[in-house]
Amino acid sequence: MNDKTVRDAFMEVVVNQLETGDPPETKATLDRLMADGNSRGEAMQLIAAVARNEMQAMMSESRPFDNARYAKLLARLPKLD
Repeated sequence: MNDKTVRDAFMEVVVNQLETGDPPETKATLDRLMADGNSRGEAMQLIAAVARNEMQAMMSESRPFDNARYAKLLARLPKLD
């Protein structure tokens, strides 16, 4: 799987989260980032990076999705460390 395919897959995750409103922190983060001057695309890319981070942690730690951790990472955006 190439990097563009992976990026597209995580962008789709963000789109699905926004459409379903689950978790609600995704929409709140999108709105906050856009209010801070990021374009919708930039904001979605930042959120997708957090989704990718959480997915990697799930796989490496063999654990389920951690909504609290995900929300905490979203709250730190645009910082990505």
